[in-house]
This record gives sequence, structure tokens and C-alpha cells, in this order.
Amino acid sequence: MTQLLKVSAIVFVCVFVPASSSSEDSKQAAPAAPQSEKADSDDPVVARILGETITEKQLLRLIDQMARRQPLGPQQMQQRESLLFGKALESLIGRVLLKIEGKEMKLTADKAKVDESFQELVKRFPSEQQFKTALEKQGISESDLRASIEESIFYQQVIDQALRDLPAPTDADVKKFYDDNPQYFSVPDQVRASHILLKVDTKSTPEQKASIRKKLEDLRADIESMKIAFAEAATKNSQDEGSAAKGGDLGFFGRGQMVKPFEDAAFSAKPGTVTPVVETQFGFHLINVAESRPAGKKPLEEAKADIQGFLAQKSKEENLQKHIEGLRAKAKVETVMTEEQWKARRARK
Repeated sequence: MTQLLKVSAIVFVCVFVPASSSSEDSKQAAPAAPQSEKADSDDPVVARILGETITEKQLLRLIDQMARRQPLGPQQMQQRESLLFGKALESLIGRVLLKIEGKEMKLTADKAKVDESFQELVKRFPSEQQFKTALEKQGISESDLRASIEESIFYQQVIDQALRDLPAPTDADVKKFYDDNPQYFSVPDQVRASHILLKVDTKSTPEQKASIRKKLEDLRADIESMKIAFAEAATKNSQDEGSAAKGGDLGFFGRGQMVKPFEDAAFSAKPGTVTPVVETQFGFHLINVAESRPAGKKPLEEAKADIQGFLAQKSKEENLQKHIEGLRAKAKVETVMTEEQWKARRARK
């Protein structure tokens, strides 16, 4: 299913970026969660909530994170500190309120979950030494990383507690969304196919290429004469590691998902037939087309799980926002720096 809607949420980001990221992004990925601290002239307080402070540096870090998560033009990026001030401040106020609520409930992060999350990050690297090297490059200690993970898990526990009685989407909810939003469930014509790939090296001679093609033509003859099933031939001969173990099955795919010669052959063939040898940049292929689907609407049963997940997430985000608004109505939020003062300060920087 295509992406339904882009729903904003209060995001608690971990400080560590384990995947490939630019060094500049890594430096800016420090946690922005508020904490009680003594501000100075280089980091003035922007807001206070029940003894907790939100400072300029915390706000700037979150603004940078938010700017990287949404499409902004060059001019908007230059003005991001002013454009995103209100949204970022509201997000940080929400975090403070949830933090205070969690403390009042005497919630603490589950240490076992912290350890598990930490180890999951370690396992993303070929070795523990490479993990430590990545931490050093980003200027993060293991204790900093654990603290950030612990903070994220703490917030999630507070949110889970706040939304514990939230009902799951009903079948009626799913059906209504499906009926009201047909644009999200349109699918192009598709085919389901399997293939056998024999790779061809770019340095191969014409004689070597002809030999590889002949092998595939012989395989096709054996398949056509029913000496061997296509799936068995694919498992034994295909050099496509991703599909060979599945008998060459590629599942359903639409136009534009495969290279052009492969797509043309697959969409031209009748279901239940094997194409002649097809040459692409990857080598030579035999394609077995199992089924074709005309363009239409994805069946409700196929879309149901995605719709349920989307509606559940949307409900959580909406109810979390309502919960935070309720907390804010009962708390004293002191704005120390107005938006106008913030913009004036940014103009002087």
C-alpha cells in the first residue's frame, strides 16, 4: 500500500547513528530532551515548566533534527531556526510534561530493555571494535549511548501508560477508511514471475557469452519437455542469490520495477509460459510468468493489516497530543524568551 498520510509525532531520538551518515549529521544528532540545568549567557533559558528548563541549545538541536526529517528548500533551511521555533518548543514542552508525569508515577526505564537495545546496536557492526570506533567518530561514549537509550525507553513507558486503554481499530473503521480513500489502494497491472539468471562478466568474449546463452536455451528445452520443473532448474542453476532458493520466484511486480528488457519480456508473455532467453545488464535470463493482474484496486483483505497499523498509529498520536494538552492545562508553563525575542537573537548571530 502506498504511504497513506504523513502524521507528525513527538519523536524521541537516540543519540547514536549506527547506519551510514555524514559526519555533519552525526555531530548534530545529540539528544534534545530537556533537563534541569543551570543556563548561562551562552545557553539562555527559553521556557520553564515546574522546575524543568528548556534552553536555547536544546531547542537548536531539535530544530536541526526536525529540519533533516522534512523537505525544506534552501531558503527555508537558512531560516529554519525561526520557521521551526514554535513547533520545536511545543515538542520540547510536551517532553518535559511527560518526563514530570513519569517521575510522579515513579517509572524507570527497564534495564533489560536498555541492555537489549544497546546490544542490538552493537550487532549492526561486523565487530565490537568497529562499533566502538563509530562511537568515537561521533564523539559519544558508551555511557552516553546507554543514557540516551534509557531516556527513550523511559518516555515510551510513559506514553504506553498514558495510552494503555486505547482501543484497537475495528473492522468497521478499516472498511470505512478503505471505502473513503480509494486513491491509496489503486494498483497498476502486475505480473508474478520466476527467473533463472546466468551472469555474464563484462570481460566475457563473444564465445563465452554464446556458451552461457546456449546453456540457458538447453535448460529452456528441458523445461518445455518437462524433463525438469522451472523451480528446480532455478534452484540448481540460477545465480540470483535472492531468488534461487525460492525456485526463482520474484513475486508480483509492476512496470518500472525491473530493467526494461526484463519488464518487456515478462509483461508480453502469457501466464504459464517461459520466455526465450532475455539479455539484460545482469546477464541472461529465462522468465516463467505464473500470473498476471490487471490494474485495479487492492483487495481489502490484502490492505487490512496496513490500514490497521496506520489507524492505530494515527490514533496513538492524536490521543498522545490530547494527553499532553491535558497535562499542559494543569501545569504552569513560563515563556522566558518569546518568539519575537528568539528571532531577534537569531538575527544577531
